Amino acid sequence: MRNFIPFILSIFFIIISCSTTNAISEKNKADFEISYFDAVSKELVLIGSLPEDINILIEYWFNNKVKVQGIEGNMIFKVQDYLEEISTIEEGKRVDVSIEFEATIKKSELSHTKKINGKVNSFSEIVGSFSLKEFDKLIEEARVNLITRLSKEVSSRN
Repeated sequence: MRNFIPFILSIFFIIISCSTTNAISEKNKADFEISYFDAVSKELVLIGSLPEDINILIEYWFNNKVKVQGIEGNMIFKVQDYLEEISTIEEGKRVDVSIEFEATIKKSELSHTKKINGKVNSFSEIVGSFSLKEFDKLIEEARVNLITRLSKEVSSRN
C-alpha cells in the first residue's frame, strides 16, 4: 500500500502536465512575428476570461517576440473581447475565434501618447466523421492561428 500512493501521485502529475503541454508545444510550431516598440518598458494586460492555452500563447508571444527599444516611455498592450463560436456546417463543424487588442505607448515628453488598436479573426473547419480529439485539435489550431495573426497584425502596424 505504501508503494501504491507514490505511484498514484506520479500518474496524477503526469496527467496534469499533459493537459498544458498542448498549448506549449503549439507555440513552438507557431510563426509569431517580432514587433518592436519605441518604449523602455512593456506591460501585458489580459481583460476578460480567456482559455488557458490562449493565455499561454499570448504570454509566450509577448514575452519573447514583443521587444522594446526606446529611450523613454511605457507600452501597455491590452488583449480583450475574446470570442469563440462553434457552429455546425454541412457535414462538419466550424470554429470562429476573434480577439481585440490595443497597444498604448505613453511618453512623458509633451504628454505624447500613441495608440494602435484592432481586431483579428481566425477560423478552422472540419468535415466528415471526426473524433472528439480531432475536434479539440481543430479548436487548438484556430487559437494558434489567431495569435499568429495577432502577432502579424501588430508587427505590420508598428
